[in-house]
Amino acid sequence: MSVSRRRFLKAGAVLSAALVLKPSSLVFGRNSLWSNSPNPVQSYSREMFEPYVGDVFHVRVGKQMVALKLVALEDSKPASPKITTRKTARTDCFSLRFQARTQLPGTGRVHSLKHTQLGGFDLFMIQSKEGATFQHTAVINQLV
Repeated sequence: MSVSRRRFLKAGAVLSAALVLKPSSLVFGRNSLWSNSPNPVQSYSREMFEPYVGDVFHVRVGKQMVALKLVALEDSKPASPKITTRKTARTDCFSLRFQARTQLPGTGRVHSLKHTQLGGFDLFMIQSKEGATFQHTAVINQLV
């Protein structure tokens, strides 16, 4: 799965515009810009999602619920760590890949997911189509 540069920049512009409109708000967490759940996830960690690979998460689309199956949790490493001569911050970067039979609205946007064990939380996801299924991917990159 590849994401075009145009699609990536467009998704980044949407997120940047949201932060400009409400800069004091956290992007993800208790004071999330998009959060409408009472107890959103505070920290997205690899360990939090590993036990739930293969589980079904749900997203509300209009009046119906769409089932997303978490099919993969994959490491994501920077293409070239030698861009700078200075010491860089250590990060934990991974992606979550979900599969669904139904397309979610919008190409790249924040969706409110619900899981029986994790509760409700928000993820920015992009989607692509592979055969009869839709792939929804979220990339999480945080300082260690």
